[in-house]
Amino acid sequence: MESKENAAHSAPPLRRPRGKRKALADLPTSEWRNTSGGSAPRPSKPRTRSAARAEAEARKRREAEDAGPRRQDAGAAQAAVVPYLGDIDRYLRSLEVEPLRRPGPDYFQKIQKNISAKMRAVLVDWLVEVADEFKLQAETLYLAVSYVDRFLTMNVVARDKLQLLGVTALLVAAKYEEIDSSKTKFSVLYATQVVKMEADLLTSLNFQIGGPTVTTFLWRFIASCRGGSRTSSEKLESMCSYLAELSLLDYDCISYLPSVVAAACLFVARFTIRPKTHPWNLTLQHNTGYKVFDLQKSIIIIHELQLSIRCPDQKAIREKYQDPKFGCVSTMASPQEIPASFFEDCNK
Repeated sequence: MESKENAAHSAPPLRRPRGKRKALADLPTSEWRNTSGGSAPRPSKPRTRSAARAEAEARKRREAEDAGPRRQDAGAAQAAVVPYLGDIDRYLRSLEVEPLRRPGPDYFQKIQKNISAKMRAVLVDWLVEVADEFKLQAETLYLAVSYVDRFLTMNVVARDKLQLLGVTALLVAAKYEEIDSSKTKFSVLYATQVVKMEADLLTSLNFQIGGPTVTTFLWRFIASCRGGSRTSSEKLESMCSYLAELSLLDYDCISYLPSVVAAACLFVARFTIRPKTHPWNLTLQHNTGYKVFDLQKSIIIIHELQLSIRCPDQKAIREKYQDPKFGCVSTMASPQEIPASFFEDCNK
């Protein structure tokens, strides 16, 4: 009887976004005739390999020539910011500790009775798919998950309303972060219900919808250890992004400040790429503000997420980062154990 009652009150399965539509160019063409009955011109003969190669090389030269001025402009912009980096960092650190911007680390024990940490992981996994389908910015996803946790800290939510909360949080984050308004169309299926939930969400958040997230600090920390080839830099960035998104799945990660999680992701990423080399050094310690001992517990959580010890049933992020554009970083094997010596103080 108890199992039947649980089944009757269980939430409907989270709907996955539909597959991408085919472009017109991908549809088969059976005839080469126009609508007026005349013969349409047949496609030209395929180019030779040498011609295609020459065209590709010419295109690369043009892109390189165009990229030169852009790099100079970007370098000048970065140089102009340097005098303010310290003030920016202090401001971000002050924001991340504000109580109103932080979720409660124990809201499942104190507030929520109808939903669990596993249900939260399923929701986040689905939000990752939606964000990827609609090509939303990474910051939009992180803000949305933050809104969900902050709302759940203050409001009891029925399990059949959890998906609605997630969609609404993603909508509010997209309105705040995205430039292209068409990227908010994912909420059209929930239009009527979203309006009320949006009002409730904004009221609970006291309209404080900005603030630093894991990805805010992550890119600042990565910049402090760039070096080597472009390929190795891109691999480090992709690995850090992958681990940071995995951190969204785990309820235990919300008890750590975003800057702590970001630093832990950087540690595990460097360890995965070069497992024989100490992942932390005095430069990273200075730039992040964290000794490796301060990060040990969060590092272990991130590493267990990477090994699928935690949240093993959530596949969206792992499948997303199997794509070659991310360097297939989710398929990279990581050692099962982190050497104890890697948690020792860098000064020793």
